[in-house]
This record gives sequence, C-alpha cells and structure tokens, in this order.
Amino acid sequence: MELNGDSIPEPILRLRNSVEQRVFQSFDHSGEIGGGSRGVSQFSAVDEEGGGVASHQVDPPARERPADENWPQRESLSFTRSLIFYGSGSVTPEHETAAKYIEEARALRKKYYDGRGVQCLLDKNDKKKPAPKVTLEDGPTVNDGDASSAAATINGSASEQAESSPTGTSAPRLEYVFGADGIVEIYEASDFRRTSNLVIVPPLCAFEADYRRLVEMSSSGAMRSFSFQRLQMLTSAFKMHVTVNGTAEDQAQSGLLGTDFYRTMKIDNHIHLAAAASAKQFVNFVRDKLENEGDTVVADDGKTTLSEVFRGAGLDFDHLTIDAFNVLADYSVYQRFDNFNSKYSPFRMGQMRKIFLKTDNHIDGRYFAELTKIVLARHEQAKGHASAAEMRLSIYGMENEEWIKLARWVLRDWEGGDFPGNMLSSHNRWLVQIPRLWRVYCKKGNGTPSFQDMLENLFVPLFEATLHPEEHPEVAELLNHIVGFDSVDDEGSPEAPVSCCLPSEWTQEDNPAYCWQLYHIWANLEVLNRVRESRGLNTFAFRPHAGETGDAMHLAATYMMCRSINHGINLDKQVSLQYLYYLDQVGLSISPLSNNFLFRKMHQNPFPKLFKRGLNVTLSTDDPLLFHMSDDALLEEYSVARASFDLSMTDISEIARNSVYQSGFENHLKEQWLGEHYKKGVTHCDENKTHVPLIRAKFRAEHLALEHSIVILLAAGKGKMVLQEMMHQFGDARNGQRNILFSNMAEVPDFPEQNQL
Repeated sequence: MELNGDSIPEPILRLRNSVEQRVFQSFDHSGEIGGGSRGVSQFSAVDEEGGGVASHQVDPPARERPADENWPQRESLSFTRSLIFYGSGSVTPEHETAAKYIEEARALRKKYYDGRGVQCLLDKNDKKKPAPKVTLEDGPTVNDGDASSAAATINGSASEQAESSPTGTSAPRLEYVFGADGIVEIYEASDFRRTSNLVIVPPLCAFEADYRRLVEMSSSGAMRSFSFQRLQMLTSAFKMHVTVNGTAEDQAQSGLLGTDFYRTMKIDNHIHLAAAASAKQFVNFVRDKLENEGDTVVADDGKTTLSEVFRGAGLDFDHLTIDAFNVLADYSVYQRFDNFNSKYSPFRMGQMRKIFLKTDNHIDGRYFAELTKIVLARHEQAKGHASAAEMRLSIYGMENEEWIKLARWVLRDWEGGDFPGNMLSSHNRWLVQIPRLWRVYCKKGNGTPSFQDMLENLFVPLFEATLHPEEHPEVAELLNHIVGFDSVDDEGSPEAPVSCCLPSEWTQEDNPAYCWQLYHIWANLEVLNRVRESRGLNTFAFRPHAGETGDAMHLAATYMMCRSINHGINLDKQVSLQYLYYLDQVGLSISPLSNNFLFRKMHQNPFPKLFKRGLNVTLSTDDPLLFHMSDDALLEEYSVARASFDLSMTDISEIARNSVYQSGFENHLKEQWLGEHYKKGVTHCDENKTHVPLIRAKFRAEHLALEHSIVILLAAGKGKMVLQEMMHQFGDARNGQRNILFSNMAEVPDFPEQNQL
C-alpha cells in the first residue's frame, strides 16, 4: 500500500505536515545521549545527494524552556512523557473538586511554611554574616580548634552580631516577652506599653482550624481517588521511562568521566549523635578507655573510677564484646519503643550511658566528645566514599541551663584523644532535637509545672543569645553552627486530642497532641528566625520526625509547617498527603534498616514506591549503634537499599543528590556538590558533580511540572477544556505514528488492526 502527496487531500496533508514537524522537534536524532550539555555537539548523517557523511551541529539539551520558546530540535533526552487523559470520562467534576482541595491545601503550606501568614515589621537584613568558606578537600577541621582562637571567634561573633543592622547604623534595640499563648513577642525597647508586636504568627486556634481543614480535605473521597490515580500514573510513567531509557541512562552515566557514586557527596541527614558510632567502634573505644584510663574518676560522687564502675557491675575486660554490650537491635525492639530506648544503655546500665554517651557528667562529656570525633574523622578522611553528616544534639527543656552546657561542650578545646580541638567539623552540621517528654517533665520538681515552663527553658536562651550576644557569647556562637531543629519520640504514644488549650494551662500528665506540640516549636522558631534574619544571622529549618508510626495525620501537620521530615513511611497509608508531599517536594529522609527493626519490615517499606513516583526521598542511618554492622553505616544503608529495592546506579545517585538538597549545608558547598545553578531546579544540576544523567533529571522535572499544570487547570474549572485538548493531542499522536509509517515505507505490509491507525 503506497500513499503519495497526490492522493492525500489537502486538509489531511496540512495535518500531516504539522504533526511531522512536532514529532521532529520531539525526537532525538543525535549521536549523543544526555551528554551534550557542554556546548554545541556534532552528529553525522548520510548526505542524501552524495551518499557521503555530513556533519551537523546540534543544539545542547535544554535545561529549561529557552527564552525564544524554541526548544532544541534534536534533544537527546527523555521523551516518555505519558498521555495525561484520553477518552470521555477521564475528567470528572470530582476531579475538579479534588484539584481545588489540593490548591487549598498548598495555600495552607504557604501560610505556615512559607510564612505568608506571618506579620513581620522587622526589616530584613540581606547582608548575612557569611559562614566560613570551608573547602572539604582541604581536610579535617576537627583538629584545628584551640582555646584562644575559639575565644576570639566567640567574642568577635558577639560583637558583629550586636552591631549588625540593615542600614549599617546601630540596630534598634529589641526586647522579647514570652506571651501567655506560649509564643515569644518582639518589641522595640522604646515601646514601653508593648503595643506593637513586631512578629505575629497565626494563633493556635487558627492553626487548629487549618489543621482540621487539611485533615478533612485529605480524607475526602474525591481527593483520595484523584491522588491515587495521579500517583499510579507517576509509577507507570517511571516504569515506562526506565524501560525505554534505562540503557540510555546507563550510557550517559558511564560517559560522565571523572566521577562516580563513591566520589559524589552523600549526606546522612538523619543521625542521632548518641548512636552515631557503630557497635564495633563503641566497644573498641570502651576497651581502650578501660585499659588506659581505668583510674579516671567518672562517677558523680567524685570518687568512683572507671575500673570500679565495671567491677561494681560484675564486669571485667572479657565482657567487652558487642554481644555482651547488647546494643544491637533485635526482635525485642519491634513495635517496642521502650525496649529500643533501653538499647542505648550498654549492659542495660544507665550509668554506662551517662559516662560514655552524655555531654553532662562528671568528666564534662569528654568520652562522648572523643567518640564523636572518631565518627567525624571517617567522614573527613573520606574513607570509602565522599560523605558528610547532620548529627542531632539533644535539648530537653528540663532546665534553662541546658543550652550553656551544650555550647561549652561543643566549643571546648578538648585535649587528648586522637583528634583534639572543638566539636566543629567541615563534614558535619548540627541539628538540635527536642524530645517530646512532657510526661517526664510534669513529674519533675515541685509545684505544678505547665507546658509553658518547658517552652521557656527551650527558647528563652535562644532569644537572649540572639538579642544580647555580648552577654551570652557561647550560646550565640553555638547558634551559628546549628542548621535546624528536630522533634523526636514515639509517635505511637497515647496523646490528647488537638485543642486550643494554652501552654500555660496545660498542667495534666497527658501528652499534648503531636501537632499541638509541633505548632509551638514552629511558632517560636518562626519568630526567632525573623529576628535573626533581620540581624543578618543564620536561620533554622524545622525538620522533625514524622510518620514513623502512630497517626498518619501527623504528616498533615508537618506538611503545613516543615521543610523536610525524618521517616515519613506512613505516607503510604494516606495517598492525599503523599501526593501533596510530591507536589511540594517536601524532603523525606528515610531509614529502611531502622524501620526494619522497629516498625516496618524491609519488604513492606514504601521507600521504592515513593522514589519511583518522584517524591524527594533520600537514605539516612538514624542510629548506626543499633542498626548497622559496618563502620560505614551510610554506605551500608545504600548498599542494602540497592539490593533490596532493585535500584540502579542512576537511582542511588539521584537519592544521594536529594540528600544534599535536603541538607542545611551552606550554599557555596551545595554549589560545589550540585553545580553553580542548582537552585533553579534539578535539570540545572551539573551531572558531572551529581552523577545523575540529565535524562533522569529532565524526566523528573517534566512530570512534576505537568502534574502542577493539570492540578491548576482542573482547580480553575477547565476540566472540559483539558479533556478536549488531551483528546486532540492523542489524535495528533496517533496520526503522527501513522504518517511516520506510511511516509517512510514504499509499501506497508498488512498487520492486525491496521485500520485503527
């Protein structure tokens, strides 16, 4: 069967030409796959007249829509963009309702996380005090500290902070008051009547109403069905992409010379300091101390030595084995957070934990500092691969002296050990975790404590150090090295319903609701960040534990308020929230080995599902002391995940890249690891730094943009228009397939259902 131009009606011929032009612009005819991003590339083609080989220049792959609206015609990137809708009934009024809910939910996130609901009268100081530019290839910095330089740094920082202002003149003196609603209020010192609060966050009752509204929308049948449909289509699109382009991705990745997975930066975004060492490292450390420092007085009584502590417990040198320490997780911790917490204590002895894994003890946390430096040294020396960490320090809110004690531990010039100096490292950024331990605090001390007392212990020292750094230089300096705050504890613990009860009125022993507690941390951090931002100081991200166990709707609260979370595996129980986390690329730092021992066995872990759908997921270790067998816990996590979830090298490189995106490391370091223009989006990352081929980045970016465009159109009531346009596009694609076939074959053989074309 042969078709020629003379036998084709003019309208059909015009349609064919239009479709062929679109197809030509969409498909790749170059000889390069994903690697033509460094200038104009060349490809060879057969010269139709002479039969020779002609060389043509090809535009480099576009990382975004060009300003002239002309996409490169020969783009060596993914073209597996799946059809969105086709056929009558693909768009329904229920879909439009769901899209409106989604846009309303996203507006709530903008109100809280983006701060659009915060009224701030403080001037923003864009001239932030720059963090020291540390090039990680320069080597370890944990050894560089000394007492004189630390003191100079602290005093210098305090002076700079006190003098900073947006205008270059002396900053207006500010004062703070802890309001009766549990939220700090900021006033100018001259405002004696306290009439103008300079930073006002949405009040608790407004948050409660917004939270209930998000829960209501997420639980609606319309939003759940629509979100499930979209997520399923994203899964299918990824499968199609890997099927069609898997080989192309492998070839592109192998062409990224000078880098590989081991050389690209991977950050352990979620690791608790008390369990940062492996069991092997911990046991060897304790053996060394017992052998060489047995006469060191370590008990709070000021008399008992380390050797005497072990003898009193009936332990000798032969007991110092991993099995005897009993710190590795086993079947006894599954669904048992209480047993899990007891694993932090070697030999089930709280005294051992205090001696070796606490900052506040008779030896001022010296053993804990030396053990921590052993862990940091592995990252700094890049043993095995390039990595860094974001370790958690604990502040409990039990007393107001906790911050100064922690600051002195971090900034102290530690002597002795293999790595003397302070606790600051080029390969680590500190987060502060706040355990939700109201049930413990309310039973402590005399009188009738309220939740407000706990909040004041947590936040008063921070506002004091921010507003009066010259009076609190150590805490002020510590805050310069903190990038975020975490909230931790067992989410499965019984909790009271969410309410508008003020913190000053919360005196009962019942745990307040998870979202109620998070709101008060977020609100005070938001005020603190606005004050620090006005003075050119670093600010803090809120990155709590959420969705590890317990009520899946905890994830609704964190969606509203947080940049990223730790765990999040309960998202597989709530598809509406899962789709929202995808649309806004809320970070998820997941720890499958931890989940395997505590709450979710490996084969049930939703990590591979979330990754394939395009959520912003990465891998972290959580507690190497309990869950990992090797000294390189992060590499072990990646290795186990790759084998368990059947991940490719492109997959794990993408996961590693996400860890850098989620981290609180400084911008100049992210540029070093991701590329100069990484803030523009994943397609602007330098694949020679991330080891993620551009073809994968384009696939992720295109589908995320398409999902947003669909939701926006449906929410605007354009469902019928969308359906008609998609049906038209489907018809064009079908005609394009037919025209390609019949235009390039002198005679087309018969095949089944040929008339469908």
